[in-house]
Amino acid sequence: LVVVAHSGDEILGCGGTMQKLIKSGAGVSVCVLDGKKSYGERAPKETIPDHRIALSSFGMDTDNLWMLEKKKEGVSFSYLVSFIEKCMIENDIDSLITYHPAVGDRERREAARATQKASQLYKRNRDIRPLVSLMYMEFPSATDISLDPTVRWFSPNFYVSLSREMLEKKEKAITLMSGMDAVTSAETIRGVAAMRGAQSGRMYSEAFESVYIRV
Repeated sequence: LVVVAHSGDEILGCGGTMQKLIKSGAGVSVCVLDGKKSYGERAPKETIPDHRIALSSFGMDTDNLWMLEKKKEGVSFSYLVSFIEKCMIENDIDSLITYHPAVGDRERREAARATQKASQLYKRNRDIRPLVSLMYMEFPSATDISLDPTVRWFSPNFYVSLSREMLEKKEKAITLMSGMDAVTSAETIRGVAAMRGAQSGRMYSEAFESVYIRV
């Protein structure tokens, strides 16, 4: 389960990894905590077509796209946690991916914190098995826009190698998302993938900071 605050962030952060997981036969789900309309739980097929098309290009079953409406007055932190936990239970999740806690804006930090709390669901519900892994994905405002020098920034220790085809699919999926070009550029995506690839002995890679991986 990839937990994000805004539609499309999961593609930018780990779109190549999602492709690789889907190709291997793993189930991949996305939980968006800032739906712009009253989507309810599973986002109905007629909503956010650009997001659905982008995820479908990876071969993802878009029935596994979940959205939470955040009204203007907002929702409580505990409600965010409970919504993520519901997604985990409904989709039989064994691994979580979200932003690094030092990500730049408040809504994304809130999503990261809520995911951290939800990752401990097994301690509160004995019917739930412990997660296999909790990972922080790389995201621009946690790496290249490091505005606060007092926090510990994203420090990758886990890499997923990508083929050129996977990287191109990721770039194309981002172009399908309205507004994502304001977050980053295709040149930046390729540059970061090449840099992380060089660090990990591959042509291209996506980088993560692993909280834990249980073997």
